[in-house]
Amino acid sequence: MFSKDDKESFKSSDSSVIGTEMQINGNIKCQGSLVIKGTVKGNIECDEIRLSSEGVLKGSIKSKDSEISGKFEGNIFSDTIAIGSTASIKGGINYNRMQAEPGAKLEVDFLLGLEEKTKVSKKTNLAKSLKTIKG
Repeated sequence: MFSKDDKESFKSSDSSVIGTEMQINGNIKCQGSLVIKGTVKGNIECDEIRLSSEGVLKGSIKSKDSEISGKFEGNIFSDTIAIGSTASIKGGINYNRMQAEPGAKLEVDFLLGLEEKTKVSKKTNLAKSLKTIKG
């Protein structure tokens, strides 16, 4: 999606592939390229990731380059992201460069930059609150 040279990196012999018949539950950390054609439930940290159109990933991605064409739910932290027309993405995308093809289904929050934003929420103890109101 970015250039022919960018796509060539995913075709190199040092890519790890999770095939269509594979299902993985757990986190993955690897160097180089990772291609997902199967199903993964877990967080992924790698240099480059490609979620193919038949791939499913539920978790978070931290990578230099990401190409999403399959079903993804979670948060992405990637310097460069390419979204294919067959992609279905729910979650948050933190990026520096992005390109998307028409037809992708997106329910996401886009955040320029890779800093992780944390939501601060104050949990109240309901029983304690009611006690204070009653006196």
